[in-house]
Amino acid sequence: MNIVRTERNRYILFKIINEGLLSIEHSDILKSIWKSIWRFFGMKEANKIGLWMVEIDLENKFGIIRCAHQTKEIVITALSFITEINGTKIILSPVKTSGTIKSIKEYMKPEKNLN
Repeated sequence: MNIVRTERNRYILFKIINEGLLSIEHSDILKSIWKSIWRFFGMKEANKIGLWMVEIDLENKFGIIRCAHQTKEIVITALSFITEINGTKIILSPVKTSGTIKSIKEYMKPEKNLN
């Protein structure tokens, strides 16, 4: 009997830390994450990641990305290696990892305060 397993996902909440106004686009952040993965881990690992931008809020400076559960550590490390996007000094700081988007949203409620 052949059982097909669905891929388990992990959701990573990250905070965007920078000085002054944030003058970048959503796509710039995603491109930077991919570049960091390719640069430090290579194409072989990048193919396994299943990276997806779930949500990004440039005004409140946070984002949520989804990846395969086996590659969570690679994505967290790649986020940490990013220091600049389009000439703007920036830090993408991982805050929380979860297996469900619901618990990430729960964590982000105002009483938890991301700032």
